[in-house]
Amino acid sequence: MAGFTPFTDNYTDLSDESGYQFEFRCDICGSGYRSEFIRSNLGTASTLLRGASGLLGGVLGSASNVADRAKDITDRGARDEALKKAANEIMPLFTRCPRCNRWVDETCWNEARGLCISDAPKLATEMEAERAQVEISQMREAMRTQTVFSGDTTARTTVCTNCGKPVGSERFCSNCGQPTGQAKCTGCGNDLPPGARFCGNCGTAVA
Repeated sequence: MAGFTPFTDNYTDLSDESGYQFEFRCDICGSGYRSEFIRSNLGTASTLLRGASGLLGGVLGSASNVADRAKDITDRGARDEALKKAANEIMPLFTRCPRCNRWVDETCWNEARGLCISDAPKLATEMEAERAQVEISQMREAMRTQTVFSGDTTARTTVCTNCGKPVGSERFCSNCGQPTGQAKCTGCGNDLPPGARFCGNCGTAVA
């Protein structure tokens, strides 16, 4: 529209004295697009004049000040034109949600519902997320009901199981030569505490 510059609140002005550039983002995910950099002729001229005034001063110094003032007056129009051009090129890549007025990209737009995904989540995505949560809950429940052996497998006999004499931390009974280490389950190899009739890990009967 002639005389008007379109704008939205989902962009950032990256312009500087050298030129104009804008970044447009999705209001939900933050992804977006950056416009092509447009060099400012006035900014370039002002920079050159300031550089010359630093070397020569005098008349050129006054000229650079005039150029800066002229740039301040006319640069706004050039920036508006650059913004209009960037908006015309990039904003068609976004859709405005009629319910919350957010500007969103293709990923965050639910075409089937005509709304952004915050107001109308995509059912397929939500279904898969819910399915994953159900599977995690089922796995946790299965783990809670599973019997896990929690006995002390580090225990050692303090007396010989063959002759009854004290053995302390010895690996063999000093009285009869009987091994003093814990017996092993024939089913799973788990250590068996003294006097065990069944393995506490797999339930195998002790021979």
